Amino acid sequence: MKKIYLLAVTAALLTQISCKDRNNDTAIVPNPQAFVAENYSNVVFATYEDSWIAANKLKTAAESFVANPSQGGLENTRAAYLAARTPYIQSEAFRFYNGPIDDARGLEGLLNSWPLDESYIDYIVTNANTGIINDATAFPTINKDIIEANNQTAGEESVSCGYHAIEFLLWGQDLSVDGPGDRPYTDYIVGGSGTASNQDRRAAYLLACIDLLIDNLNTLKNDWKPNAQNYRASFVANPNQAISNFLTGVYRYTDGELSVERMQVALDAEDDAGRQENEQSCFSDQTHNDIILGQKGIRNVYIGTYVRIDGSVVEGASLSDLVKATDKNLNDLVLSKIYDADIAVNAIHPPFDNEIVSTNAAGRIRVQNAINALHDEAAEYKAAGAKLGMIIN
Repeated sequence: MKKIYLLAVTAALLTQISCKDRNNDTAIVPNPQAFVAENYSNVVFATYEDSWIAANKLKTAAESFVANPSQGGLENTRAAYLAARTPYIQSEAFRFYNGPIDDARGLEGLLNSWPLDESYIDYIVTNANTGIINDATAFPTINKDIIEANNQTAGEESVSCGYHAIEFLLWGQDLSVDGPGDRPYTDYIVGGSGTASNQDRRAAYLLACIDLLIDNLNTLKNDWKPNAQNYRASFVANPNQAISNFLTGVYRYTDGELSVERMQVALDAEDDAGRQENEQSCFSDQTHNDIILGQKGIRNVYIGTYVRIDGSVVEGASLSDLVKATDKNLNDLVLSKIYDADIAVNAIHPPFDNEIVSTNAAGRIRVQNAINALHDEAAEYKAAGAKLGMIIN
């Protein structure tokens, strides 16, 4: 019902049906962009709120696991991690226009930095004593402040926090092209005869890393909270600029970050080891889902719809509505390119690192087809922006 109402309002505004002010007989100029900027903000807030809710559920699972480590507890925590990634990856289409996720606070770097040098955090197969966890001299205390303070201090790959740090702590190194990492649950049995020492510090690190994740997601959620004096309030106050910004963001994410940094770089690496190193979610072997959910987030922005983790739907006036009112054929073309990209990314076979190895010609073609489809989709976003008179930076 909400969608129908907003579409009706938008259509009326776009055909410039105006009314007269009873006091001064002045025509009221419609502003359909305001509805689009407001609904986009609703989608963003709901996505970040879901990410925060799911991260809290991950914390509950992790606390239960480290209190009584078992294989079942580890699997439950891994499942909670994957559930937590689902809304967050859809939020990455909100990047690349200097919004809260990309501002000077560096939240994106604290949440989702990669590639990750595993040896910066914990042991690896060639060194049992490396990492913050195994260096009690330099890091006598492990808490979220220490973890945040040491994020990327030794270089871009010295990642200490965020989703991928948690992923590594749950799965361990990915040493196979056929499956994910296989960290044993005994890594968390304090005082036990596990495969690695410092089990208590590893447990403390895992929980602190999740707490830091929750804090940063809460910050983003509050930045986009409705009816507050925050970033959102200034964002919706200038609807034309808001639309230009987030259309720029979704174009840059589609044409650059997702298609190139997340996919083409890995596909084009000189050897199979380099390809595996450059896949985003290598420890859990969920890179294919990152790509699918990234495309889903892009679609959410254009059609103005987001399905929440509880099954409810946020929807309203959208970019698609604006483009359709201006040029129906162009809107149809954009939607067709979105559909093509949906098909192409879903055609990638998991795990992604096996799909891109030199011996898998068919897999490499599937990945390249998905990359090409994303570039084609991005080109239509640029065309849509031009049609709307928006500047794509």
